[in-house]
Amino acid sequence: MIEGQEGVSWEHWLALARACEESGIESLFRSDHYQSVFQDPTRIALDAWATISALAAVTERLRLGTLVSPVTFRRPGELAKVVATADHVSGGRVELGLGAGWNEREHEAFGFPFPDLGERMNELEQQLEHVKLQWAELSPRPVQRWQSSPRGQDGHAGPGPRATGAASSCSVFQPPSARFTTSYGPASRGVSWVSSSFGERFMPLLHCSS
Repeated sequence: MIEGQEGVSWEHWLALARACEESGIESLFRSDHYQSVFQDPTRIALDAWATISALAAVTERLRLGTLVSPVTFRRPGELAKVVATADHVSGGRVELGLGAGWNEREHEAFGFPFPDLGERMNELEQQLEHVKLQWAELSPRPVQRWQSSPRGQDGHAGPGPRATGAASSCSVFQPPSARFTTSYGPASRGVSWVSSSFGERFMPLLHCSS
């Protein structure tokens, strides 16, 4: 997984994707942030889903996706449409990782609301259900057919079209200089979650696939 917000240019992405395909690597995932998490304004941060759609058009076998897209960045209808479009461009090689968001400073900089953890977890569950429903009933439907699938705790979204209502896969980004306390446990209504505290910040993540 590439931390794309840390100065990864389009030329870098293109070289990475080509190298992955030439080496037989099956998938290339990226983070979904709007700016450097280290607050370095010199580091370019290209949009995650625009990058994935562009890479989808110039690759043939590589699976592409996010780890993870915060539900606070996009409304569910927009997200479902964007991911389904990328899946069509790729011919069915896209996966969606969905999370509740954690970087409050980034939200403030780009005008995104940043509600408390409970509200973000509720939005995570609601957005997942909306995305699944939209893919099932509205156009364009993904090229892939999604199905429920559990996840391990290694943070990887496996190959194949899947979406889960009670996913078990979690991953946590931990800057090496930060002190974290990590806890695992069930959220309301069966959605598994993981959180890490960085001061007052929390980072619950949930993965699903298109």
